[in-house]
Amino acid sequence: MKNFFFSSLSVLILISCTNNPLSKKEVSQLTFSSAAGYLGYKLSDADFLSTLISSGAGYILGDYIGEYLEQNDYYYYKQELLAILDYNEIGASGYWKNNKSQNEGVIIIKDYFKTPNCRLIEHIYVVNKKPKNYLDTACRLDDGRWATIK
Repeated sequence: MKNFFFSSLSVLILISCTNNPLSKKEVSQLTFSSAAGYLGYKLSDADFLSTLISSGAGYILGDYIGEYLEQNDYYYYKQELLAILDYNEIGASGYWKNNKSQNEGVIIIKDYFKTPNCRLIEHIYVVNKKPKNYLDTACRLDDGRWATIK
């Protein structure tokens, strides 16, 4: 039973780091519902009602954990950054907002270097209505993808 729990937790962690069509919240709900249903089934000697109740409790727990997993501001920053990096002009900007955490940011391409394969990026990150400025660098890899360097 311990192995099943750790296997389920490992799958949840691995899936939360990937880019799949299910949201992290949905994966969390499914994983915890399945794990709790299995535990309820095993601990209650296959009683249907206990299995159903424990599966529902696992779904609710997975919902709370999924809400936490979706509060990742870096995901929204990265999506907007990749969208504006291909504009080949200084001053191109983008805006992102995470509705879960209420944090937001503005991304501005400040300059090119290394014969425009790299970009200097200013990121104005607003947390609790307090802006903070950060500088990042992004360079285009040989395969055409962008990589950020912090």
